[in-house]
Amino acid sequence: MRINTLNRRKFNHLAFGLICSLPFTHAAELESFEADIIVIGSGAAGLAAALTAADYGKSVIILEKMPVIGGNSLLSTGLINAPDPERQKLVGIEDSNELFFKQTYDAGHRSGNQELIKVMVENALPTVQWLEKYGIHFKEEVIQIYGGLWPRGHNPKVSHGRGYINFLSKACKDRGIPIKTNTQATAFLRGSGKRKNRITGVRAFVNNVPVEFKANCGVIIATGGFTANQKLCAQLDPRLQGMNYTGSPSATGDIFPAVKEIGGQLKDLKEIQCNLGPVGHFSHRSGYHTDVKRHILVNKNGRRFVAEDGLRDKLRDAVLSQPDGDVFIIVDSDGFQDLSSKFQQSGATSEALGYGWKANSIKELAQKMNISPGNLEQTVDEYNRAVASKKDPFGREPWMLVKTINRPPFYASKARMAIHYTMGGIVIDTQARVLDGNNLPIEGLYAAGEATTGIHGTNRVGGNGILDAFVFGRIAGQSAANQK
Repeated sequence: MRINTLNRRKFNHLAFGLICSLPFTHAAELESFEADIIVIGSGAAGLAAALTAADYGKSVIILEKMPVIGGNSLLSTGLINAPDPERQKLVGIEDSNELFFKQTYDAGHRSGNQELIKVMVENALPTVQWLEKYGIHFKEEVIQIYGGLWPRGHNPKVSHGRGYINFLSKACKDRGIPIKTNTQATAFLRGSGKRKNRITGVRAFVNNVPVEFKANCGVIIATGGFTANQKLCAQLDPRLQGMNYTGSPSATGDIFPAVKEIGGQLKDLKEIQCNLGPVGHFSHRSGYHTDVKRHILVNKNGRRFVAEDGLRDKLRDAVLSQPDGDVFIIVDSDGFQDLSSKFQQSGATSEALGYGWKANSIKELAQKMNISPGNLEQTVDEYNRAVASKKDPFGREPWMLVKTINRPPFYASKARMAIHYTMGGIVIDTQARVLDGNNLPIEGLYAAGEATTGIHGTNRVGGNGILDAFVFGRIAGQSAANQK
């Protein structure tokens, strides 16, 4: 699939500061292509898999089809869920693995794989601690991310996924793990004789030159989903026709045909999640809504229309039901100041492009937005009274009614739903082994992250995507390393 040129340019620009420090090696310069483990994809799942396999003494090569590494992980908010008693005490919240499991399973409309969910939940806090060992530090206060259902989102101090990619790629470099950019895997290699049913490597194009990468132990798929494949998304869900996407242009799902060719099972591709995204080009992503307790959503009439802390699929449907699918995210100065620097910059971009506004009063803000000042003033007053009473007519939970919107300046950004996450993909078991049509493992083949399916059911909890990638990336690395 042809990647949109402008999108690619923007993606490259966002990652520019990362490029010089990463362990990039152009595979065309290599004379041999062999390692114990081949990892396809250099986002959260791929880097976690590679480092874990290296911990077991295995040699690893990472393949990345883009000129820069990181995939969707590079552009993510970075918030990762985990029950964490010490941090959650700071916001007066109790949590447990049992509650986390229940919310994840229920949010997916009880269609997720319970065994996979259990593995993710039990490994959540250990994964946060594993990341901390690599120098990734989190803010002390956990938050409830948009669609996250509970304040258990760990917020990295280096904003967004950039911190994960920075620290983990450096660890790869220190461990001697090469990352081969401009290298697109297209097919899997099989063994011969007694190994004929085993995956023994991949065929790939390196700068349009065909090469083979042989794997002594296994191949790990960590290519992400297919949110950038807008044509396929619209075919699977007609409501998504013409809809923008929030992630990397690399997420096209082009490894899936190769998986099907060798008998791998794909499932639930039609389960595609939307999130609030920009009105304009891919390059801009307003993040005023990231911390649920800080914002409200209003329509063109200046009225709230949904509980902002609800399930993402309900939020999607509520937004799509508004005229033209346009809504506005409203925060005050406190909400704006709590945003990451990247989202603060995004706010300035919104204003420059004509769909973001800043004002010293709600009335002035409404006038700039071209909506009824009286309606917006009344809406904000009603919301602030709901915070005071801990009773919201739209059903926000009491712990999400803690921050009023009353400190100027006030900010607004227009937003629409955008394709955000694909919950369908490659079927795996609890050891991250790829399963065939008979639910039997394909020897030597593993997968992790958004390329897989099973955990999120029909609706993903916010903050679970990056967690899923890290947890099962580590499991895939361990499983492949232990392959006999």
